[in-house]
Amino acid sequence: MPTPAQLAEIAPTPGDGSTSTTNDDGSTTISWPDGTTRVDEPDGSSIITFPDDSVLNLNNDGTRTLNDAAGNPLDPSTGQPLGGGNQGPPTPPPTSVQQLTEFVEGVSAIGDLAQASGILRGLGVAAAVDQQYSAVSELASALADALTGEISPVAWFKNAVLMLLNIIKAIQTEERGVSMRAWCYTVVYDAMGMGTPPEPTFSGSLQGPDQDATDQKSWDNSVIQATQQLGDGSNGTALRNRVLLLIAKCSADPAQSVTELWANACAASDDSQLLQAYPKLGWPQPTGA
Repeated sequence: MPTPAQLAEIAPTPGDGSTSTTNDDGSTTISWPDGTTRVDEPDGSSIITFPDDSVLNLNNDGTRTLNDAAGNPLDPSTGQPLGGGNQGPPTPPPTSVQQLTEFVEGVSAIGDLAQASGILRGLGVAAAVDQQYSAVSELASALADALTGEISPVAWFKNAVLMLLNIIKAIQTEERGVSMRAWCYTVVYDAMGMGTPPEPTFSGSLQGPDQDATDQKSWDNSVIQATQQLGDGSNGTALRNRVLLLIAKCSADPAQSVTELWANACAASDDSQLLQAYPKLGWPQPTGA
């Protein structure tokens, strides 16, 4: 079965070793060194075949389906079997208040996205976001009863973002935006087990090439700071756990999650104009400046 990281990286990116061929019927075939292939059809749909012969269909209406080599349905975000298959995921035991508290405080680590999704299912929390930019507040509302007396999810990421901005002391709005986007990508890449996010291209700033260089430095510094936050003992474990729970809330979709984190960061820094300028972040290739 394909992993969540494989399912998140289904488009070619610079330096990934992929090759592209245009076919006589107007379709385009993209091949990766690991054996993954993608065929983009003229009607806007795509078919991705993974090395284990699992097939992901991207329909032109925005829906997607995933099946293993035997045709059994899989979750298109996590790669796990869906109910009704031969290996349907077991119903997780209810998550206790004590267990949830230990996860959000970093006493215990959430192993991966599948476990995070199981925690939400065990709490009866829907893995979906009803309104754009509201994932954090919806998660806060869903966990409010269980976390009575504990730090609210509304503040889970705000404090980390404000700490970041205080450390890097980004004064200009453009640099602040780059820094926050770098932080968002770093924590989501880490939670997905994808390592460090690739550095985007910084060029064309209205303030000239010197500003491009400053933006790149802001990106690099923020990746370092986010990595240090993630490595800060139980605090880092808590941050990673909270990001995993947020991704699980966003239908296990890291692409949606990074934008939701970005919107939350803009709210934390009172930068609504940045969210207006960048209403949706790219994935898996980061949005630069």
